[in-house]
Amino acid sequence: MGTIIEVKDVTLAFSREDAPELDGVNLTVAKEEFLCLVGPSGCGKSTLLRLVAGVLTPDRGEIKVFGDQKTGGWSQLSFVPQDSLLLPWRTVLDNVLLPLELNDRYGGREEWVEQARAALRLVNLDGVEDKYPQQLSGGMRQRVALARALVGKAAILLLDEPFAALDALTRSQLHLEIMAIRQKAPFTGLMVTHNIFEAVFLADRVLVMAEKPGRILGEVKIDFPYPRALKLMSTPEFAAKVGAVQELLEQGWWGNHA
Repeated sequence: MGTIIEVKDVTLAFSREDAPELDGVNLTVAKEEFLCLVGPSGCGKSTLLRLVAGVLTPDRGEIKVFGDQKTGGWSQLSFVPQDSLLLPWRTVLDNVLLPLELNDRYGGREEWVEQARAALRLVNLDGVEDKYPQQLSGGMRQRVALARALVGKAAILLLDEPFAALDALTRSQLHLEIMAIRQKAPFTGLMVTHNIFEAVFLADRVLVMAEKPGRILGEVKIDFPYPRALKLMSTPEFAAKVGAVQELLEQGWWGNHA
């Protein structure tokens, strides 16, 4: 599989007086791979995600999406934030339609509506098109945010702790939803999370970051076959992968506090 995202020797400081937020970060994400970034608060995980999204520009190094350093690859990328950021005055359907209204110059309303309905079906949200965000549960709002990200058939999803604010049961349901979506409509994923269990359950690889400055400590390959069932979390093999990630995290923590 070819490389879709390439981050090469990226360094970023928010001012000349500050120490670098990120220093010499390197990573690649292959086509249709799902990679999770874990690390302590303040290590620059979300900053790195925004650099890949093109919202921020590195002080040094380069970032390529589909081989392009500038805007060429960014048109095939969607961002899913921790808060769904749905517009409260728009219905569910109209929230999902928004990327098409903003970016699709050649389609028409009828075609867009069919695409939006298909995206909602993909996240199991049939029948709520006319509801408003405040009428939905937190898990349903996050499903709408996923549908909005998928409606333009983006090849890449960047996810910034999209399930952090949800209860454990809803979060598990959405983990299964993500895997089902990957089976039906494969995409390349880069996700930030603080939850090691979530990272190991969803990812093909987990990259562990350290802080001060933010950098990659190492990776743990997750070779469990897809799709995965929740009972996987109770196995010794799963516990071993979680332990490997935790060990890397502790190395970074003690290295910064020795």
